[in-house]
Amino acid sequence: MEVVELPSIWKKEQEENIHNFNHGHCRCQTEEGEGGGGEGGAPHQDKRPPPPLIDNVETVTLQKSTYYSRVSNEYNREKRVVGGGGRVVKKGFTTLRQECLATNTLYQDPEFPPNDYSINFKGVTRRTYEWKRPHELVKDPGFFIDGATRFDIQQGELGDCWLLAAVANLTQHPKLFHVVVPRDQGFKQLYAGIFHFRFWQYGRWQEVVVDDMLPTYHGQLVFMHSKTRNEFWCALLEKAYAKMYGGYEALKGGNINESMVDMTGGVVEMIDLRSPPPNLFNILLKANLRGALIGCAIEPERVGLRAQTVLSNGLIERHAYSMTRVTSVDMGSAIPKLQEQKDITPFTTKPHHLHHAIEDIVKSMGSVMSSLGLTSRGHHGSRSNSSSSNNNNKSPTTMTNIPRTLAPLTNWNLGMAFPEGKADLIRLHNPWGNETEWLGSWSDKSPEWNTITPDDRQRLRLTFDDDGEFWMSYQDFIKNFTTVEICDVTPEVYSSEEDDGNGNGDGNAAQQSLSHNWKIVMYEGAWVSRHSAGGCRNFIDTFASNPQYILNLVEADRDGSGECTVVISLMQKNVRQLKRYGADYVPIGFTLYKYPKDRQLGQKLDTEFFRYNASFAKVPFFLNTREVTTRFQFPPGVYVVIPSTFESEMTGEYLLRIFTEAK
Repeated sequence: MEVVELPSIWKKEQEENIHNFNHGHCRCQTEEGEGGGGEGGAPHQDKRPPPPLIDNVETVTLQKSTYYSRVSNEYNREKRVVGGGGRVVKKGFTTLRQECLATNTLYQDPEFPPNDYSINFKGVTRRTYEWKRPHELVKDPGFFIDGATRFDIQQGELGDCWLLAAVANLTQHPKLFHVVVPRDQGFKQLYAGIFHFRFWQYGRWQEVVVDDMLPTYHGQLVFMHSKTRNEFWCALLEKAYAKMYGGYEALKGGNINESMVDMTGGVVEMIDLRSPPPNLFNILLKANLRGALIGCAIEPERVGLRAQTVLSNGLIERHAYSMTRVTSVDMGSAIPKLQEQKDITPFTTKPHHLHHAIEDIVKSMGSVMSSLGLTSRGHHGSRSNSSSSNNNNKSPTTMTNIPRTLAPLTNWNLGMAFPEGKADLIRLHNPWGNETEWLGSWSDKSPEWNTITPDDRQRLRLTFDDDGEFWMSYQDFIKNFTTVEICDVTPEVYSSEEDDGNGNGDGNAAQQSLSHNWKIVMYEGAWVSRHSAGGCRNFIDTFASNPQYILNLVEADRDGSGECTVVISLMQKNVRQLKRYGADYVPIGFTLYKYPKDRQLGQKLDTEFFRYNASFAKVPFFLNTREVTTRFQFPPGVYVVIPSTFESEMTGEYLLRIFTEAK
């Protein structure tokens, strides 16, 4: 693979053609006759060329605050100056700690002082916070207490579940976790009140150093903390992340894909569960096996719904969950158990027939039995219909009668799980870490768990605690959730070595067995007003001014398909750091064209080319998120990648990453 940036060409000032944002939504295409870029526009007059032969206009999708809440448009120009007039050379963690140890002092971070401006951009907080060091809160503070697990994490007053969900995933991969959270620190040896963490930022790993002064209220930590009172890695990690982005308020609302990338340097692909691919479960299974971080959320259809609304089924809308396990369990063992008259419910002991087991369930349900119109013998009363009457004539021990009888009582959906004798399950973690969990099929202590084999029960290490972690069927997952985001740590092609299909373990062994054969290139650039901020192709007169990159795909993949797998990621830089000054994400995307064979390689494509040539591929939508990523399969050849904002004259810096399997 060879990627070459084409030189920018200064263009004359174009007539402004700017779309307006109305109540958080923007018009997605030009009006008739405007811009010359959309189909159906007014015909050109006089000596102008005929209507251009181009593809459809681009569309934009604004995120409805799935994890992201927009900041105020009030700009604060009072920027805090940290250093003097000259260039400040920052000292590293080791040097700073040694200086503190030599002077017998505790480190105080001059860049992130313990005051209200580190919490709120304007220095206004709803209560008075006290900043205290861990040894002022507990007698025996520890950085880790029995290691780090996802169950340590507790969300505080800050709305940063998008960060907590990624950290919960990270704890399942110890090697990567300790890249972000180094082991060389603690409260015992070499303690000097200073800690450091590493985050991936726009193509490089960045060290963030903080002191251990934490905001408290009445002696309690107010933001992210550990379930174990004297464990502090969670709180200090969040503080370092807040410092990197300019304050705790900068973490209010965000996309889980941001935090997953910051913790791994990986690339995230988002899947819309409202139109999922047919092999989605296998995609999730393999991603889990190879150690990918996976997050998901529910985006409500209702407009104006407040964030983190708890639904009647226990799930939370506009809230980030982490996916911690993907697996299948054998349910065929339930059939011989029923035939042998073994107990399958927690309500009775050794019934003689399944009919009696059902009767015991119904008796225990009380009011539910009455609402379903059932008698004490488990038969339908006067509200029976023809199908239920037919059921009464069948033996209650037959396989076909099980789902029909139990489904209305326990919400099993067994008809979907039994055909192949197995159930596909997904384990999710709510970063709140409390009893707010899924209440439907396969939830904690639900009867479905009595149908799996002892081997599966042991393999899954089942626990039913109020810890925010729960299981649900794959079918229920895609019915209730709307988005899932997969972050490949070192983004492998979606294929792996043969596995057992059970999702056993944390995926590290499978990840190490993969052939890491991605070729990766990164380019940093900027959209500059009246120079390279041409907008999408709806703005046909300025589109050619955008930066252009030649992508030369030399070899096809090794799978014999004859095509090349390409993953393109476009990230807008430094926006969250500038939230303090009112900055916000703008819709971004990219378009690809086949490079014309009649042109010399290296020439930048001009406006006339785009008027008469359709794009070869593009992002599905322009999104106002930090990063947009799309996977393609192209035949070998030469292409042009054009990253842009949706509207012209939107300025900002970006990072373009291109991943290919072959050259």
